[in-house]
Amino acid sequence: MSRRVWQGAVSSGRLWGRGSQKAVAAVAPHCLTPRPAAPPPRTLTTTHTRGSTHPTPTPAAAHHHAPGIKKAEARKEMLEVTFVDGNSSLFPYCWLRDNCQCPQCFDAAAPCRKLTLEDWHHDDCPTSVQVEEDGEQVEVRWTSGHSSRYEARWLQQRAFTPSARDTHRTFLALKKELWSTEMELPRLDYEGVMQGDEELLDFLVTVEQKGVAVLTQAPRDPEAVLSIINRIGFVKPTHYGIQYPIRSKASANSLAYTDQKLGMHNDLPYFQYVPGIIFLHCITQFEGQGGENDLTDGFQVAQYLKQHHPREYRILTDTPIYFWDKGVAQVKQETTGYHKIINIPIIVEDRVSGTVVRINNSQLRNSYLDLPPEQVTPWYAALRLFNQTLDQHSIRNKLKSGEMLVMDNTRLLHGRTGYDSAVGERHMNQAYLDWDGALSRRRVLQIKLGVNLK
Repeated sequence: MSRRVWQGAVSSGRLWGRGSQKAVAAVAPHCLTPRPAAPPPRTLTTTHTRGSTHPTPTPAAAHHHAPGIKKAEARKEMLEVTFVDGNSSLFPYCWLRDNCQCPQCFDAAAPCRKLTLEDWHHDDCPTSVQVEEDGEQVEVRWTSGHSSRYEARWLQQRAFTPSARDTHRTFLALKKELWSTEMELPRLDYEGVMQGDEELLDFLVTVEQKGVAVLTQAPRDPEAVLSIINRIGFVKPTHYGIQYPIRSKASANSLAYTDQKLGMHNDLPYFQYVPGIIFLHCITQFEGQGGENDLTDGFQVAQYLKQHHPREYRILTDTPIYFWDKGVAQVKQETTGYHKIINIPIIVEDRVSGTVVRINNSQLRNSYLDLPPEQVTPWYAALRLFNQTLDQHSIRNKLKSGEMLVMDNTRLLHGRTGYDSAVGERHMNQAYLDWDGALSRRRVLQIKLGVNLK
């Protein structure tokens, strides 16, 4: 079976993110002028304790040494900058010219480069390079006649060194912490997250790294789930509305609105841009037997299959199937009629790195299979192995009334044990938040609190 690339929506963005001057160097064959970009946050390390993960601030200097340029020398096609801490980096002239930070080339308020590629020559190069006496800036004069200034910290943060590049990758997305049956659910106080920026950052980091968290002592009010999402970003609406009272009811247009067992699944896998984070708020928990949630780290299971069952893993990454949802509204907030459909594999890999970026699993698989008949049985065998492995690596939790289960819907799979709705009530309220909003809020808080995450 030929290897194929699959597109989708994931947080990474890829699928199937003065004073006097002293002359230090001149001469160079190409010039370009750099534009300014928003600097990444300072440094912070997360320390995980049972039931909580608290970001511990550390000074910026711990990660980015004190800024300052010791010298700058024009090389062939690149400027070599040596910083006062002894580290150095090469900066290609084309990159420098494209990223000139002067008002002519860059709009700092936007912030966005005004410069287009047609506005400068690719072979522009320095005629002179000067470092200020205090080492805070370097000025580059280009053969085109343009002049650019670059601040030491700005260059340091954008150095083409492995450590600087790794720092920015971490700012883009934190490394996932995979888990299996040993997992103890992180628990954080709802009101603390609602009121404190450090607590909110702690919560966002936990969900991004572990894929799951429980918020405790939330108000038993259906509006509580909207309040926490609005503290972060905006609610993601779907054809079911903006929030979903999950109770057992007759003639339900979703199995979630019944008391039946639900297999391990991701919500709404038939969306091209699948909801990123699920907020499941327990208003009233069923007191009898049943109503528990089973939870599994889908990324960990994918890694396990790749290592121990590579053939089945490859089938699940290379075979697209149809997920769908079709129906009509039963309550006012729902879309009158809907028919969602997508063709996507169970396991979706990043097309560049090969890492898993999205899991799709649900009983809402369409009976259509766009496959030759001889590939159907092997695919079912791989899917059965996948689901068995999900069960083997799962944990079980029963929410208490007032608790809120928060899950990374691109990664975490969840199920529900059946219960008897004739005996008692089980009332959940649910809403979604896109990962774009959560990641943006995390980065804003990092900068506001003056920390980085490692």
